Amino acid sequence: MNSTPLHKTPPHTARRRAGQPTSAVLYALLAMPVLFLVVFNYIPAFSALYHAFTEWDPGKPAVWVGLDNFRTLSHDEIFLKSLINLGKLSAFIFIVNLLVPFAVAEMIYHIRSERWSYFARVLLVLPMVVPGVVVYMIWSFVYIDCGLLTAFLEAVGLHSWIYGWLSHPKTALWAVAFVGFPFAHGFNVLIYYAGLANIPQSILEAAEMDGMGSLGRVLHIHIPLIVSQIKLLIVVTLIGVVNGFESIYILTKDGGPGYETMVPGLYMFLNGFSFGRMGYASAIGLLMLIVLLLLTFLINRYVRGGDYESGA
Repeated sequence: MNSTPLHKTPPHTARRRAGQPTSAVLYALLAMPVLFLVVFNYIPAFSALYHAFTEWDPGKPAVWVGLDNFRTLSHDEIFLKSLINLGKLSAFIFIVNLLVPFAVAEMIYHIRSERWSYFARVLLVLPMVVPGVVVYMIWSFVYIDCGLLTAFLEAVGLHSWIYGWLSHPKTALWAVAFVGFPFAHGFNVLIYYAGLANIPQSILEAAEMDGMGSLGRVLHIHIPLIVSQIKLLIVVTLIGVVNGFESIYILTKDGGPGYETMVPGLYMFLNGFSFGRMGYASAIGLLMLIVLLLLTFLINRYVRGGDYESGA
């Protein structure tokens, strides 16, 4: 009986499956998000990079001024004040955003019941569906003169503690800093919890056999083995602190009283969209970008942790 040898069809001559889109369609669909990224992300970014060295008002041609914007910034008292405010906010936010979620993640990690552990994680995630603007508006009702905080202090008889929380120079910046209390941010907690859940059980069992207590396991095993998660949260928090100004804008409108709550991000926004100094605003934005890139590089370069194999 004659047998016909079977030849495998080369991939480039294989017939397209029924209903499978052509390569042209796939590339066209892929080109759409790339086009949106270029138009709405990259072009504005490169435009800001160029205009940082120009005097540019909306509706007028940009005039090249070189480093004049940066020289002006070095003597701008409002900008220098905003840097001091940013430093204070950064110190506070880094402490609470890194320590409080870690403590909450540890508590959830030690819940023995998987059902209750899952329930706790769901409760932490639910507030994330609320838009940030809504949260800031709620806090504005907490801080107003007849708001919830003032009413609470009056109810417990602490009349001397009552201030114009957002209008008094002594309290305005810290009132903004405390937005988000009790600081158990769901995203941060879940990042920590994922790192803790991925620690091999064999390492924990070995530590228990060696007689290491709960605090020792946290300090010598948990923290060294979740440094990758800590580094991620440091970078995310850094970007949020440097770029963020939404809460201050909603609560104070202009960084007041005076400039007690002014930060570089808000000063950039006001210069660009309120004062019509787009070139000056672009220079502020470029400085913020350089700071973020430098700090992110240093964090990735020098913050290192142990591995599961060595446990160190």
